[in-house]
Amino acid sequence: MKSAIATLVAALLLTLSLIPAARAEEESKPDLLLIIAKNEYTHEVRLGFLPYYVVWGRKGPPLEKAARATFKQSFDNIGMCESNEQADAILWLESELSYNPMMTTYYAKVTAALFRADGKKIATYTATGTSQDFYGSRIVDGIIQTAYTRALKQIGKQYADDATAQAAIDRSLAKAPCALVTLVPKLKE
Repeated sequence: MKSAIATLVAALLLTLSLIPAARAEEESKPDLLLIIAKNEYTHEVRLGFLPYYVVWGRKGPPLEKAARATFKQSFDNIGMCESNEQADAILWLESELSYNPMMTTYYAKVTAALFRADGKKIATYTATGTSQDFYGSRIVDGIIQTAYTRALKQIGKQYADDATAQAAIDRSLAKAPCALVTLVPKLKE
């Protein structure tokens, strides 16, 4: 009899100890998956003008680093969409990058489309960023990342100011694989 009561009390205490953890989990921030085209990691883009002012740089790694740094305040876990991953929100990032050698300026334009877990588009944000440095710099990836960081900070501010988009991220929705978002045809807005 005493062992049954002790077991019951232990089970009750264990159950009560899990309640604060469940509440903390509910109050935590949502998860985010980033979608960046694979060719932005593998193919370098030519910046500048032929034949004299040409520098090559990759867009994917600097864009991913800048996005992770920008959105870490708004989301708990930020991952990359590889195929069947699931999250509360999906951010599809597309970018343009150029270099003006006369002004020694790198220009980055980023378009971010935010989707819910079920694949419904919530919002689209666009911003530009610049970074100045000389042509042919050996640290071109860092300079490109600075331009992307400046553009994504603007997008992060747009998201922070958009209460409608934040409220639309419903953590109770059934989550579809993030790769399905890329199958949606792109429509000009």
